[in-house]
Amino acid sequence: FDVDFVTFKIVDKKIVKRTAMQEQVIYPLRAFNYVTRVDGKASERTVFALPKFTIPEDKKLVVEMYEKQGGRHQVFEVDNEDLVRAEPVNELKVR
Repeated sequence: FDVDFVTFKIVDKKIVKRTAMQEQVIYPLRAFNYVTRVDGKASERTVFALPKFTIPEDKKLVVEMYEKQGGRHQVFEVDNEDLVRAEPVNELKVR
């Protein structure tokens, strides 16, 4: 899987017919260990630092990772409850 780019968007949870879907794109401040290729049956980890934000009850954070020159892309969603349970990182230990 050759990674082309990763997007972070806040979108509506419900898509209602005849209404405009609103998206708010969030740009990462920093990325640690940004991976551009993931081999078969392997796993990699990239840490993105995003600006502080909140997600309203009727919206969700959607993270999409697109493949270079391919039709596959990975998507996962984060609700506000997931962010509330997250622990802050005060010190980042980098090797």
